[in-house]
Amino acid sequence: MEQKRLAAYLSTNFQEPVRITSLTQAFPGLSRQTWLVRIARGSSKGEKFDGVVIRADPPGGSFVPVPLFYEWQVYTHIARTPTPVAEPLWFDPAAEINEGRPLLVRSLVEGDTLLRGLYDDTDEAYERRRRVASEHAEKLAALHRIDWRSYGFDSFMSVPSSKEQAPRMELMRWWRMWDEIKEEPYPVITEVLYWFEENLPKRAIHLSLCKGQNGIGEEIWRDDKIVAFSDWELAHIGDPCHDLALSQGMLQLWDFEKIIAHYEKVSGFTIVRENIEFYIVWNAFKSMLVLHNALRAFRSGECVRPARAALGYGKVKIYEHILGSILDMNLTQAAEFIMKGQPNPYHDKKVVGG
Repeated sequence: MEQKRLAAYLSTNFQEPVRITSLTQAFPGLSRQTWLVRIARGSSKGEKFDGVVIRADPPGGSFVPVPLFYEWQVYTHIARTPTPVAEPLWFDPAAEINEGRPLLVRSLVEGDTLLRGLYDDTDEAYERRRRVASEHAEKLAALHRIDWRSYGFDSFMSVPSSKEQAPRMELMRWWRMWDEIKEEPYPVITEVLYWFEENLPKRAIHLSLCKGQNGIGEEIWRDDKIVAFSDWELAHIGDPCHDLALSQGMLQLWDFEKIIAHYEKVSGFTIVRENIEFYIVWNAFKSMLVLHNALRAFRSGECVRPARAALGYGKVKIYEHILGSILDMNLTQAAEFIMKGQPNPYHDKKVVGG
């Protein structure tokens, strides 16, 4: 974004002069572009220093086939709950500053998305991993205990009719999405989808508000505490085990059984291991679908960034091979296979924003 135009845009929306003191784009920002903007508001004599985060659809649209307005609705509703989250400021469905594409603006919460030194081989780092894993489990448990009906989430989210229906509803929603976006036949993935149907959890352990993707790199941390959950585009009503499975390796951060026991104590739910195993494997399919969705804009010429082609073709083929390998496995074997192939998310590479 061009800084001068952005300052004028923010001044109009805040209805007072805005001076940008720092403008940083998060990396890699393939799904959606995220900008961290530090600003000074008001007259030069009484400036108030502040910060906002701008989350915008990139050229060609988001990789994730979910409208940005859906995420905005989640933000406006979750902000009414006790869940730590940045304050939603406004949604612009056709922002001139973003070439007519939608964007949302939320407050900037000070903190980090990655925790440096978390995986050091020291007693102090081990204790820190225990502390961070426990904090994450507690915050997720609190989210999953929210009475989402009283906060109006059912006004825009699909709601399973029962705990028994929830896993199938999740499967069919994304299966339909895959049929809509796939650019060519993928017979192996069709077989994999039937494998998922055969291995569906019997029921969700509870019908909860789930974030959809969480953990290190997805939230804002300060002093090893989550001070804001970020990026709600995959939020839905479903099985809490889904969030535990898709938590950026959090279950590998400390002792798996102790993390689960701590979550159960705080949430009051009893975890079903098979449900977690299913969603660990399921995440590989959803990741493949999201990457493949990038090809639609690339093939149409709307966005010809090489990353879209590399991920939409190359990475998808890798996922196809990985998923094809599970067809002769049972659920536990498949989950272990997928977990072994996951990279360690607790590195010290600097990632700005979240």
